[in-house]
Amino acid sequence: MKIKYFALLCLLFATFSACAGHQASEIRLRQLDNGIVEDVKTGLQWQFDKSHELFSTQEEAAAYAAGLDLGGNKDWRLPSLEERWGLLQVFVYKDNNGVEFPLFGSKYWTLETKKGAQPIKLDITCLCQGTKDIDYKTEGYVRAVRGTEVKGK
Repeated sequence: MKIKYFALLCLLFATFSACAGHQASEIRLRQLDNGIVEDVKTGLQWQFDKSHELFSTQEEAAAYAAGLDLGGNKDWRLPSLEERWGLLQVFVYKDNNGVEFPLFGSKYWTLETKKGAQPIKLDITCLCQGTKDIDYKTEGYVRAVRGTEVKGK
């Protein structure tokens, strides 16, 4: 009887480990002193603070990002949807190294969504099934990014 419970416990542990599919082994985010957070794995640099205002169009949001001068860098842009998902997963898996973005869960502009250009609020509802939830909005903030666009895994 004890062997069955032990086997069941091992099976549950293995299932949970496979479901999570990830172990934090290194520092993923590093907060720089100039209002920038660097993703060590992807090389992307993120604006720490979001824009102070909401934007109603993608053009306005993109213009804000392109005009941003942060840390002496002027090559900021809107992130792709995939980059936003990747950043969200850093927090889900707790690889954020203590870095907490202000209002991270708010609605933000990306380069694209499945419905075209709309600001979105992202959420992962179940890690085991990879279910993703996108809440489409009519206006949103900007959290700009710089670096080579990350595509695919």
